[in-house]
Amino acid sequence: MKRVAAGLVVFLLAAGSAVAQAPAPAAPAWRPFSEFAFLLGSWSGTATSGGRIGGRVVRFAMELNGTLLVERGSTIYPAGDGKPEETTEELGFFTYDREKRRYVATYFFSTGVFGAWDVEIPADGVLRMTAPALGNFEAGARGRLVFTRRADGGLDTALDIALPGKDFVGFQSSSLKKK
Repeated sequence: MKRVAAGLVVFLLAAGSAVAQAPAPAAPAWRPFSEFAFLLGSWSGTATSGGRIGGRVVRFAMELNGTLLVERGSTIYPAGDGKPEETTEELGFFTYDREKRRYVATYFFSTGVFGAWDVEIPADGVLRMTAPALGNFEAGARGRLVFTRRADGGLDTALDIALPGKDFVGFQSSSLKKK
């Protein structure tokens, strides 16, 4: 009987060891745009540019069967200090380049300015984009666009411009909350 009990203990230990050594389940497959999930939806808040304060609304949505992230935004600066009311709009398209294994974005602004932006998603979760050139703007100018997720669930954005041979300077910033 002792021999059977000892054999049973050895068997149970071996079986438990085999279960413990079973491979862990595979991680879920990576899905394009999963890094952008925090942006999806409608946002509103304030915007500042050159000392002017206005309002801003932005909407991010997946389109074309989830292959394109689209941003539609509008900023309004009220008339004041001798300046007329000003409204600007932008339309941004994010795509994933499978061959290069990276995201790219193309933005069009109602001012006529446009650009192709390299998208960087570093470990800190801040979305940074850089346009090495801007169309319909001063030759040699560059753009930088940054989306920062705040701890309170809000979103800060910054659009910076660098004129030829100069460093980036803030052009417009906004502080948004999800609607």
